[in-house]
Amino acid sequence: MQAIRKGRFIDAVPLFSPNGVELPVLRNVPVALFGDSTDHIDWNIKVGDIMPYFILTFDISSYISQGSYDVMDSNRRNNLNNGFILPFTIPNFTENLEFPSDIRIIGNRLEKGNIDLTGNSNQKGNVEITGDTTQTGNTTQNGNISSSGTVSASQDVKAGDKSLKNHKHNGVTSGNAYTGGTV
Repeated sequence: MQAIRKGRFIDAVPLFSPNGVELPVLRNVPVALFGDSTDHIDWNIKVGDIMPYFILTFDISSYISQGSYDVMDSNRRNNLNNGFILPFTIPNFTENLEFPSDIRIIGNRLEKGNIDLTGNSNQKGNVEITGDTTQTGNTTQNGNISSSGTVSASQDVKAGDKSLKNHKHNGVTSGNAYTGGTV
């Protein structure tokens, strides 16, 4: 990739030279999505990335420029400027990549939409949540908890064997005197 342009277009430098002829830079090449315009998987493409370029048999420039489904011109068949890039890479032997033991997502990740997770999840690192959180089930906490707001409980709060709801005090006296500690 030589340059990133607006609207999912890039300038690409071909890495091959058929019969020793250096090919020109391909300008405004569309970068395809895995999925449709609403639901898709996308990658952060950077200058210098190497990705495969697919040359189309028929010209779809009217579709690319105007969204037209009507004209698929055939006067530009197999033209180098009539193609698209898919954002994936082909490994080579010098990279020595092995298959992972599970599905791996490397790099930053942005997810939009609903996510349903079945099974266990492990998180390492910090988590920041903006918005309300609803949980069904128990929570085990190791470490301290601090709140800048009110902490409420509909049942009880316990510290060790002391119940906030059902604890008793010793040395209770009437009036303004202080009572003893919890029993």
